[in-house]
Amino acid sequence: MEHVKSLLDIDTVEVADTVKSFCELWQSRSNRYPFYTLGKSAYLDGGTLSYYKDSLWLNEILISNFDDVYSKLLSYLSEELKEEVKLTKDLALPGFHIFPSDPKFLSMSGNWHMDHPHVTLGLGESDPYAFTLPIQLPVSGGGMDWLNEVGLSSHLAYTEGEIVLHSGLTPHRIAGIKKYTPGEYRITLQGHLIRRDNTMEVFW
Repeated sequence: MEHVKSLLDIDTVEVADTVKSFCELWQSRSNRYPFYTLGKSAYLDGGTLSYYKDSLWLNEILISNFDDVYSKLLSYLSEELKEEVKLTKDLALPGFHIFPSDPKFLSMSGNWHMDHPHVTLGLGESDPYAFTLPIQLPVSGGGMDWLNEVGLSSHLAYTEGEIVLHSGLTPHRIAGIKKYTPGEYRITLQGHLIRRDNTMEVFW
């Protein structure tokens, strides 16, 4: 999988603490294991009225509390893509995946998938990208598995504060954990890019 990685100058501890302080706004995404999001997402909410309606007030909370993170994210993406990248104004902003530690994650990983939120939301297919910014990881690590052209799996290890930018069109999944430790979290900022009206926009 072609990708680029870069360390952003953000206080990951402060960001993680802020995410946890909004736990009453976390939305549970599974009844089988602890998985939450802070913010709306096209792959989970696309095609629903809630995606647009709840993004309005959730975006305000996100931009008010994570403005520095978004600012540094846009600066990095603009430099990497060599053009100005802007935050969406009418879709969900990049939000957070939150996985509290659980022994179930020792024997399970995420589902293999490719990212097509731009298709789900009817945004066209011009220059799609996906990114993950790890904020807090288990002591044993965290990352993403991906499949090559012949179906062999490889692992991409994450580093807190180091963004991973890729097309999203290579089959990939959230990697399982190596060791269960109570009280840990796997928190990542997730988002996508697409070109609309000749402008690269960030959304989720």
